[in-house]
Amino acid sequence: MNKKWIGTTLSVVAALSVAQGALAQKKSGAETGLLGIKLYDSGLKVVSIYGTPDSVESVNGGGGAIGPGAAGGAPGRGGPGGPVGGPAGAPSRGPGGGGGALAPGDVDKSLSPFQFGNELLRQRGVPMPGGPSRGGGEAGGPVGPSGAAPGVGGPGGGAAGGGNSGRILYTRWVYNRNGSKYGFVLDKSNRVVQIEAIGLSNGKVKTARGVTFGSTFAQLIKKYSAPDGYEINGDNVVVRFLVKNKVAFKLSRLGANKPQVVTGIVVAAGKT
Repeated sequence: MNKKWIGTTLSVVAALSVAQGALAQKKSGAETGLLGIKLYDSGLKVVSIYGTPDSVESVNGGGGAIGPGAAGGAPGRGGPGGPVGGPAGAPSRGPGGGGGALAPGDVDKSLSPFQFGNELLRQRGVPMPGGPSRGGGEAGGPVGPSGAAPGVGGPGGGAAGGGNSGRILYTRWVYNRNGSKYGFVLDKSNRVVQIEAIGLSNGKVKTARGVTFGSTFAQLIKKYSAPDGYEINGDNVVVRFLVKNKVAFKLSRLGANKPQVVTGIVVAAGKT
């Protein structure tokens, strides 16, 4: 049999399989990417678009964040590219944490802005330091000695709690862009398994169905129908559409007597 013919046939079959998979995913309504990156893209794709991260954080193991200002800054503010730190258990007011309303134009000053994404990773089975959620963070997530996100050390660089013997299996590459923070969580195979965006206004942050920062709860329901879960913490609400649509949203109240609007978007792969 002609080897060239066999090779051509195999290429056509592979192309058809990819096309069928993409069509099935489109019909299912699942979000497959955000910010120009798709789930399971490589880290090389991320840096080819965004360059060097402003900080690199350990999500589930020992070690803290690295990058400009990643280990400090004034208490409660963090560095320009690192996690936002603060007193342990302090109430969060921004897009990334739970607690009271956020003043227009203000930022989260007590918890990592990616606490929302960390809790979703925990729920999907990613092991986190400190064991089960034990209060103090958004949606009941743990807070480390400096108020940092689970797995992100404070100024001393240690992880919050124990449980992973310093082995880092997941990292978050953080980029500060257009007044927002982008997070790409990569597994040990250097594949993107979660894409996160936190902020108040940024036209480049938009799901395939058109949800962006400032979208309302009503718009979420119209776009994605019935949620598969909620988490409510003061004036902040997490609405999950993970089972079918692979996406979850954080809504925050940005002013007194104003409805909650989207301030965080996470597109997540299935169980890792």
